[in-house]
Amino acid sequence: MQLNLTAQDVIHSFWVPQFRLKQDALPGQPTELRFVATKIGTFPVVCAELCGGYHGSMRTQLIVHSPEEYDAWLAENRLAQSSDLQQAIAQTPVQPSDAEFLSPYAQAIGVNVATLTQLQPNL
Repeated sequence: MQLNLTAQDVIHSFWVPQFRLKQDALPGQPTELRFVATKIGTFPVVCAELCGGYHGSMRTQLIVHSPEEYDAWLAENRLAQSSDLQQAIAQTPVQPSDAEFLSPYAQAIGVNVATLTQLQPNL
């Protein structure tokens, strides 16, 4: 696996304790981290560098799947990314009008659906 790490503000540190894997991300310096995950499961990822007020919230998970699960996911997503529109799962041929776009939100924004149909396009 290859991770491309960057930081915009201060030094951060990508740390996966169970993998004994840690790499700093320095502002303005792109960094690559390459590793091979050998254990399937979900592992915590934390920032190991005191980096500011939100440091304690900088947590996520690394999920390692089996090769078979990954291959199935890859096959499913290849079809979704196909440039052949005959095989595409979904497509939006035209942009909806303002009224069509807003009608599901009419009640929440306090507007009558009939009023939305009177909107003029913003050119």
